[in-house]
Amino acid sequence: MKIIATISIYFNVFCVSMISAQELVPIGLQKQLLVDDYVISDKQNITRELGKPAKIGVVMKASVPTDFYPANQLHDGLPKTGYSGLGYRTTVLWNEQQEKFQMLYRASAEDLTAYAESKDGIIWTKPFIADDGKSNLITYRGKTQGTFYEAAFMIDPTIPWGHPEKYKSAFNPGDPWDCEAAIAHSPDGIHWRSYNKGEPVTGRAADTHNQILWDPIGNRYLLLTRTDLGTKGGKSEDRATRIMAHEKGNDLLSYPKAWKTLTTITVDDPQAKKTQAGVMVHQMEAMTVWVYENVYFGLMHVLTAGDLMGNEGGLQDQDLDARPETDVIDFYIGTSRDAVNFDMSWVHTRQPLIERGDAGSFDKSMIAATSEILTCGDEHWIYYYGNDRQHHGARPIGSQGGMVGLATLPLDRFICQQANDKLGTITTKPFTLQGNTLEVNVNAKVGRFYVEVLDAAGKTIPGFASENTEIYNDVDELRLQPNWNSKDLSPLKGKTIRLKFYLENAKLYTFQIRSEN
Repeated sequence: MKIIATISIYFNVFCVSMISAQELVPIGLQKQLLVDDYVISDKQNITRELGKPAKIGVVMKASVPTDFYPANQLHDGLPKTGYSGLGYRTTVLWNEQQEKFQMLYRASAEDLTAYAESKDGIIWTKPFIADDGKSNLITYRGKTQGTFYEAAFMIDPTIPWGHPEKYKSAFNPGDPWDCEAAIAHSPDGIHWRSYNKGEPVTGRAADTHNQILWDPIGNRYLLLTRTDLGTKGGKSEDRATRIMAHEKGNDLLSYPKAWKTLTTITVDDPQAKKTQAGVMVHQMEAMTVWVYENVYFGLMHVLTAGDLMGNEGGLQDQDLDARPETDVIDFYIGTSRDAVNFDMSWVHTRQPLIERGDAGSFDKSMIAATSEILTCGDEHWIYYYGNDRQHHGARPIGSQGGMVGLATLPLDRFICQQANDKLGTITTKPFTLQGNTLEVNVNAKVGRFYVEVLDAAGKTIPGFASENTEIYNDVDELRLQPNWNSKDLSPLKGKTIRLKFYLENAKLYTFQIRSEN
C-alpha cells in the first residue's frame, strides 16, 4: 500500500509538472486584458462581447483658412464648407512634459498636414507654426516633390525630452501615384528633419495612414504602410496594410531602410464578396497599431467597396441625406499578441468599435480612428475622423466636410468575457503567484460574480473555495479586490495557481495580481 501511495504521489507531482511546463504563463504583476483566450485554459457558458464607446461629439472642425477648400473650389469666392478630408489621417498625443494634447491632421488638401493643440483635449487652438508664420501647416518637405502628408507621429518613450529624435513620423514624401513611405524626426512635433536624406525608406505604397511606433513588447520600431493586392488605383484596386520591423538595432539614423516585412494584413473576408470588377468588397483601407498592456490593438479602417469605387467623384451619391452602406469606411479593432496574427472576428461579424452615425450626421459615411488611443484617467479617449460623404464619392454642395470627433470608453473595457442567465466559468492557465492581491475589472450590476483559487492541477485550494469567498452582487467596478474570509492571497505567494471566475449576468474585462503592503 505504501508503494502504491508513493507511486500515486509521484504520479500526481509528475502530472502537475507536465501541466505547468506546458501551460505556465508569465503573468507576474502585468494586467491581463481578457480580449482573447491567451491566459484562459477553459471556459463554460462564456462569450466575448465588444465594448461600446460613448460618442462625445465633434471636437475639431474647419476654423482657419487652410482648413477650407482651395480657392478654385469655393462657391462665390467664399469658403462655404470645410475640406471633405479635413481630419483624415489624424494623430492625437499627450505631451506629459508640457501637459497638453498635440494633434497632426490633414488640412485643406490631401498633401497638407496641420498642427493643433489643446489643454483639455476638447477645445483646440491652431497656432501659426509654419515657416512663414501665416498658417498652422507643417511646412517640412521631403527631398522629392511631395509633402508631409498621410502622416502619423509618435512621442518616443525611449528618447529624453528635447532630443532631436523625441518625435518620429512616417509619411508620404513623393508622387501620390508611385508613393513610397519616408520617416522623419522632431524635437517638438512641429519642426521636422528627415531620415535617409529625405528619400523614401520603403517601396510602394504610402497613400493611406503611415505609422512608425515603438513596440515595448518586442523592443523595436514598427513601420506600417499601405501595400497593394490589386492595381495601383481604379476600380480593381485592392488594399492591404503591411507591418514591418526594424532589423538594425533601432538605429534609424544609420540604417533608415532596414525594415523587414512581418506580415500583410487583409480583411480576409470568409464570405469573399467581390465587386463587379472582381476585387474584394471589404478591404483594409488603412491600419495603425496601438500597444497597450502587452496587447497589440489593430485600429482598422475597413472599406466596403461599391459603385463609387475607383470613380473618384465621377458618380453622384444617390441620396446625400441617407446613411449609406457601400463605399463607406468603418472602424474596427483587432487584437494580437505578436503583431503578426490579428483577431479579425469583429471585422468578419461586422461589429465596428465606433459605429457610423445616423442619417444626417457628420460621421454617417466614414469613420477612421486616429493612429493611437489615449488613456486619460479611468477612460480611453478615441479620437476619430468622420465624414458625411462616401469614399470615392462626389463632393456635394452643402455637406458638412470632414471633422474630428471624440468617443470615450471606461478603462480597459474594449472586450469582455461575459455570461448571461446561465452560470459561466473562466479558468486561467497556471501561473506563479508573485503578489498578494487580486484586482478585477468587472460589471455584475444585474448579476453576480465570485472567484476561487485552484492549484496547478485544477483542484480547489482549501480556504479559497466558493464557500470562503465573497459573492458580489450589484457591482460595477474597475478595480474590485475579491477576498476569501477577509484575507488576501499572501499565503499562496510563490506557488503555482489558477484562478476560476464565476459569472452570471456579468462581464469580466481584466484581472491583475498586485503586490500591496
